[in-house]
Amino acid sequence: MVSQMRTTLALFGVMALAGCQSLTSEPVPYGCGEIPTYADNVCLVDTWVEFGLQAQRGDDDWRDETLARVGQGRMDQKAVRAVVLSWDGPGEWREASDLYKASIDAAPSRLQPLLQQWLNGLEARRQLYAQRGGSQGGHRDDTQALKDENEKLKQQLQEMSDKLDALTDIERTINARD
Repeated sequence: MVSQMRTTLALFGVMALAGCQSLTSEPVPYGCGEIPTYADNVCLVDTWVEFGLQAQRGDDDWRDETLARVGQGRMDQKAVRAVVLSWDGPGEWREASDLYKASIDAAPSRLQPLLQQWLNGLEARRQLYAQRGGSQGGHRDDTQALKDENEKLKQQLQEMSDKLDALTDIERTINARD
């Protein structure tokens, strides 16, 4: 009896230490696995945050592979697609926004603020892109828009540097009088 109790406690201890990791050799595609779901478990928010970071860092191959592995029917799959597409190019941002909007209300309540924050960030990027003459108003591509922005910032930096030099000259003149 005592031996069986120790074995049971040891098993629970191992399970607690394993946390969200599966004790089987099967891949874990849902819940606490690599691709997040709406399964409301202890690693819900952490899994989504980690996935969001992967989406930010991921390249085109990672995005294509992830989208190929994720279905489109369930709301959590729509949210996964939204996260991936929101870090793709501006041409994908409208679809990402629509997917976020369609899936946020179905998410567990403690995940909704994170998804809403990501949607808000995406909408801010879309607005900024449109203001810069992006896909909704102009024919410039991303590279040209970034070059123009960079040139503008260089010009502002030069103007500030000139003003700083002028202020330094004024200070030297004042100090020389003393």
